[in-house]
Amino acid sequence: MNSLLAQHPAYAESLARLRGMGARVSAGAPHTPQSGETAAFPWEEALELLAHGPDSAAR
Repeated sequence: MNSLLAQHPAYAESLARLRGMGARVSAGAPHTPQSGETAAFPWEEALELLAHGPDSAAR
């Protein structure tokens, strides 16, 4: 996620809404736009999110 886009209030509100509906969302840090930074995909975090299974508490 571009750090400038992540600063918009709608971004945080959308993440909260998704999490409230039971979606598992990565906590990956936003990157600086046009910085050339290319972080490796966070496979460990993705697999951990998948390992927890559906969040039945949010239903």
